[in-house]
Amino acid sequence: MVLATKISLLVAVSLALSLVQAEPIPIRKERASKDPSLSNKATCKTPHCVTAAKEILDDMNPKADPCQDFSQFACGGFYEKRTIAADQSAFNYFQILYDKNNDAIREIVDPSLGKQPTPSKTDPDSAAAQANLQKLQDLYASCMDESTILSNGRKPLLDQISSIFSTFPSNATGKVGGGDKTVLAKMLAQLSNQGISGFVSLDVGSDSMDPLINSLSLSEGGLGLPAREYYQDAETIKLYESTIGQMFQVVFGEEDVATRNQTLTDADVKQKWKDVAKAMVGFETQLAKIGTELVDLYDPIKSNNPRTVDQISAVTPSIDWVAFISGVLPTGVTNTRPIIVSSPEYLTRLENLLSTTTPQTLRNYITWLIISKSSPNLGTPYRQPLHTLSATLSGVSLDTVTPRWKHCVSVINNNLGDMAGHYYIQTAFPGTSLASTVSIIDSILDSYKKTFPTLTWLDKLTLSGAMEKLEAIVKLMGYSTDSPDVSSSASLQKYFSTLPVSKTDYYANQLQYSICPEYVNYGGFGVVAGHEVTHGFDNMGHHFDSIGRLHNWWTNATENAFTEKAQCFVNQYGNFTVKGPDGKDHNVNGQLTLGENIADNGGLKQSFRAWQSRLQSDPSGKNKERPEYLVNLIRSDPHSPSKWRINGVVQNSPEFASAFQCKVGSAMNPVKKCEAW
Repeated sequence: MVLATKISLLVAVSLALSLVQAEPIPIRKERASKDPSLSNKATCKTPHCVTAAKEILDDMNPKADPCQDFSQFACGGFYEKRTIAADQSAFNYFQILYDKNNDAIREIVDPSLGKQPTPSKTDPDSAAAQANLQKLQDLYASCMDESTILSNGRKPLLDQISSIFSTFPSNATGKVGGGDKTVLAKMLAQLSNQGISGFVSLDVGSDSMDPLINSLSLSEGGLGLPAREYYQDAETIKLYESTIGQMFQVVFGEEDVATRNQTLTDADVKQKWKDVAKAMVGFETQLAKIGTELVDLYDPIKSNNPRTVDQISAVTPSIDWVAFISGVLPTGVTNTRPIIVSSPEYLTRLENLLSTTTPQTLRNYITWLIISKSSPNLGTPYRQPLHTLSATLSGVSLDTVTPRWKHCVSVINNNLGDMAGHYYIQTAFPGTSLASTVSIIDSILDSYKKTFPTLTWLDKLTLSGAMEKLEAIVKLMGYSTDSPDVSSSASLQKYFSTLPVSKTDYYANQLQYSICPEYVNYGGFGVVAGHEVTHGFDNMGHHFDSIGRLHNWWTNATENAFTEKAQCFVNQYGNFTVKGPDGKDHNVNGQLTLGENIADNGGLKQSFRAWQSRLQSDPSGKNKERPEYLVNLIRSDPHSPSKWRINGVVQNSPEFASAFQCKVGSAMNPVKKCEAW
């Protein structure tokens, strides 16, 4: 499961590249590799090899010129033969693997399929294993029981709203919270404890300056649309206002207060939901305007701003930060360390916004946060408006409903993923796969160790630190073996012991490669492993030393050289475009995607070199996407669109140009190439 989530379309393409390098596939023989080390190699003819070769060939378009568009050459058949399901915004190899994994999880949690695992009675953990399996199946059953969910109507959501607003009365006057900053703080804490982020979000994680210590971090949030740019689009705003109005209507309706919820006043009943929606979108639009650019939020230096509670309170006095933090932390836990603030400027701007926001507007906004987060746990009538919004923004059919079991498997993965993983790895991740994985990663790390000393822009001091960081990399593969140990039923039972599951109350539950040739493994998983290793040295990762501590361990000369190399990638990918639903070209954000682009290029390069080294030491040894999805991708995702993850990396690969004998200056072999690692 963990491995599958790392695989992208780039894997399939790099796999195709390494396969073309390794095997005499009869395509464009005039461009066959002239590498003498690849001649007279035995062709793998096992069933797995034959199947893999067939899939790769089926997905290729041999009529396309790889030197003009390698994405079309490697995946043109995939684009042509595969169709995007009506309920999907994109379809690629990741989706194929995701679907296969979901099928496997469904067999574990759905007894009606007759394929559920049977815990061994001789296993010392058999009692725990049986209890874990029951918990999984109970959660799945509660999700699948749509008749009970529908019969409960909107009451669970109304009760949740009532619980939140018991600390924030509707007759408050004056400033936010009726002038009581503690009221607002308690309300935000309640939201946080139910997994709902308001305009601020409190989390805990390792301290960037001292990774052996955990620190609290404070970040921004509270937007209902995928990215800030959507609030600048008139058509999207119109749709969003309509959605909010419809959702308030279906949740609250217009009947008498007494039949609905005692905490809602007559004034609430008489409000025009359209006016409420307009005010909500107006408030969110202001939140979007004061928000921080994604590029800055991804910057580990700009987003690392330690502040004391007193300092935070000084810039945002409308919130009682002591009450908020104590309300989020478990009972008996206190915090004495500075809090890492992602953007102090955001807190200042937030105070200006809160000081001009009426209690009623804020109350309606918080209500909307609860509705948008929790209404998917209700019956279909209470989900439909949000479904329409999501479908429109992602480009999927409005009439298509995703099978309920797929949603429920997603619930399992999100809430009890490790527990389900225990049974998954028994069949999907045998010991031989783990051994093969370790071998590939070791060879890629060895390739980096050989590469670093050859990089002339790395001075001796920085090179020493880089080599030390490579040596410090800990290989965590396959699944967790500590807190919890996914292979241990007892460990999993203990880890999830505080998470109760009811078989009949879904809403409450929600609140609470060894069989393939080496070149296939290196072209697939190897590129992913190389990609992840490269992240340790990209525009963000290189700021952290061998123990994960944020500090400047690079010399100025090396930093300047790297910045120049990084700018090459920014310029290259920033010139790539995708077609939006409006038919216009939209440029990829070269700065936002910089880290992933560096990792893509480094991953392919080092995996290819590792495979070449492996070959010498042991000679035996796709994608369719909707325009709406692509626009959302370039606005909010640090990864480039798949076509450019493919073509971008091969444009920078001399080995690719040599393998396909691409003329200098052709689309896939430009004169200027970008390289970092």
